[in-house]
Amino acid sequence: MNTNAIYERITATIMEMLEEHKQSNFTQSWYSLSGDIFARNIVSDHTYNGINQLLLSYIKHKRKYKYNRWLTFKQLEKYNARIKKGSKAAMVVYTSALYIDEETGANLTRTVEALLQRGQSIEHLNVKRVGYLKNYNVFSVDCVEGLPEEFYEIPELDKLSEIERDELADMIVNNTGINISYEAQNEAYYSPSKDRIYMPLPKQFVSKEAFYSCLFHELSHSVGHESRLNRPLNNRYASSEYGFEELVSELSSAYIMAYLGYESRITDNVDYINNWLSVMENDKKFVVQASSQAQAAADYILQTAEVEAAIA
Repeated sequence: MNTNAIYERITATIMEMLEEHKQSNFTQSWYSLSGDIFARNIVSDHTYNGINQLLLSYIKHKRKYKYNRWLTFKQLEKYNARIKKGSKAAMVVYTSALYIDEETGANLTRTVEALLQRGQSIEHLNVKRVGYLKNYNVFSVDCVEGLPEEFYEIPELDKLSEIERDELADMIVNNTGINISYEAQNEAYYSPSKDRIYMPLPKQFVSKEAFYSCLFHELSHSVGHESRLNRPLNNRYASSEYGFEELVSELSSAYIMAYLGYESRITDNVDYINNWLSVMENDKKFVVQASSQAQAAADYILQTAEVEAAIA
């Protein structure tokens, strides 16, 4: 599948997810907290990240799979396992790159990769790096028969108690070192010029989940500051750039909330959702790039707080 087709397929899936959210009267979550929260490869124990995490978790929900555990055809063959009749594969994507000579246009990828593998410099080569997406298929454990019994076991989850969860959330917030002001007001926002988050009082929120979801959203904006991850933050309201930053922060907050065991719903801000859908129709890289930036923001927050990230 070529890169454009991959972007088209990813975008179509996420647009379907957002449209379903609207039709469900905004009750759908970014992640289901039942069973395996994060999608992972059951053989390598690799937890998928970025857009793969979002896609696989949505497919688990859509197809009503019991497990968020995945493996490739080659991996299941090693166990002499079988795919159940009628089962469908899911797509996982990764970034690869071509190295092109800027003067001649020649493909120097093999030469460059050989040098890099030997730890040698490529500075003497006049090349530009052109990234592109590649894909491969995985199957849910639900779709496979004959795997080792432990692959189907659902262990008792060591879930944090409500008190422990709240304490860990507070520790993450405090350890970021971001300045936060709590006032009796009706809006939450991050000011890049002052490098400060402004929040309503905690008691103004309908639940702790709502409070932390909002706070982690604003923290995700704040780590985009030029002194941190350096994302463009002063975007015109309702522009595609503004919508991009909002999607980055929504996803980043969702990753952290799921890690802590909180429910995190997709925004019920119709303007945001319609903006995302509109942009996605014209920019197929939009959601992939936003997911990547969201992953970076969530990792930054958790690593700064010295919390072992479950979304690595």
